[in-house]
Amino acid sequence: MSLSKTRNQPNCQDNQVKRFGYLGTLFACLLISACSDKPTDINEQYQQRLATALDKPLPVTPPLNNLKLTPVHNNVNSATAQQLSIVQLAQLSHCKLNTLIAEHNSQLGKVASSAGQLTYQIQFIQLAPSCLEKLNSESKSYQAIKHELANKKQQLLKQFNHLLYNDPELKRTWQLTSYALDNNLAGLVETELALQNLLTLKQQIIQQQYTQIDSQALYPQLSQLRQFNFNQALVSAVRQQTYFNHSTSRYLTSIDLRALCNPLKNKRQAQIVSNVFKKYYLSQLQPYQAQLSGALERLMPLYQALWLDSTTNQPELRALLQQQPSNLLTAFKESAKTHVTWWQKFYKKCEISPI
Repeated sequence: MSLSKTRNQPNCQDNQVKRFGYLGTLFACLLISACSDKPTDINEQYQQRLATALDKPLPVTPPLNNLKLTPVHNNVNSATAQQLSIVQLAQLSHCKLNTLIAEHNSQLGKVASSAGQLTYQIQFIQLAPSCLEKLNSESKSYQAIKHELANKKQQLLKQFNHLLYNDPELKRTWQLTSYALDNNLAGLVETELALQNLLTLKQQIIQQQYTQIDSQALYPQLSQLRQFNFNQALVSAVRQQTYFNHSTSRYLTSIDLRALCNPLKNKRQAQIVSNVFKKYYLSQLQPYQAQLSGALERLMPLYQALWLDSTTNQPELRALLQQQPSNLLTAFKESAKTHVTWWQKFYKKCEISPI
C-alpha cells in the first residue's frame, strides 16, 4: 500500500464519521419536531383516547368557522384634489401642505394602504392650520382647505375604524390560524404595548388632540404586531380550545356514570379513563389553557377599547367582545370550568383518586 493511500484512509473515515454525525443530528431534530404536538393535535388525541377507553365513538361535530365580518369601506370623501387646481396648488408653495397634497394625488397616493390613508388624514389636519394663516381668507384655496380640514376632523375616527378592518395584520386578528403560540408566549409584551399605542392614537382622535399625534408612529406599531402575529394566534387558540372543551364535555355528558362506576364491576375501565384525563388534559391542556387565559385577560380590555364601538354591523365580533357571558374570555373560562366539573363528578362517583 502506498503512503498516499495510507494518508487518504483517515480522511475518508473522518468524512464518514462527520456524515453519520450530521445524519444523527438531523434525525434527532426530526424526532423532536415530530414529538412536539400542537394543542389541537393534543385535543384530538385526548378525544380519541377517551372514545377508545369508553368504547363509544365520538359524534360528528360541525367545524369551527371563521368569523363573518362585514367589509368596511373607506367612504371618506376628499374634495381637496378636485377643488384645488394646479395654479392654486402653486399658491401653497410656502406650505408643507402643498407637498403632502401632491404626493397624495400621485399614483402611489391613490393606492395607499389603510395605514397610509389614515396617516395622510392626520398630517393634513396637522399642517392645514399653519397654511391657512398664510392664505387670503377670501381666496378659493383658503375656502377649499378650510372646508376639507373640517371634513377630515369629522371623518378621522371613521378612518381609524377603516384601518381596524382593512389593515392586513389587524384584520386577521379575528381569523383562525394553524400557527400556535409557544409556551413562553413570545410577543405578548410587545403586542400589548403596540395595542396600547394604537388605543392612545384612537383616544387622541376622539379628544381632538391632533397636535399630540405622532403621525409616523403608526407603521412601527403595525410592524410590531406583524412580527409576532400574537393577536391572531391568541384569539384563534382561545376559540379552538373553547370549541374542544365544549365538544369533549358534551361527549362525556352522554356517558352513564352509574354503569362506568358500578361498584360491582372492576374499576379497571374507569382507571384507564382517568389516566387519559391526567395524561392529556391535566398535564398538558389545562396548563396551556391557563396561559391563554392569562394572556387574554391582559389583552381583552384593549380589544374591547379598540374594536367594540365599531361593531354595530359586526354581530359575530360584537358577541366576542361585549360584556356578556358569551364573550371570548368568559366563554373560554366557562368551557374549562364545565369540563372540570364533569371530571369531579366522575371521581366522586367512581371513588378513585385523580392523583
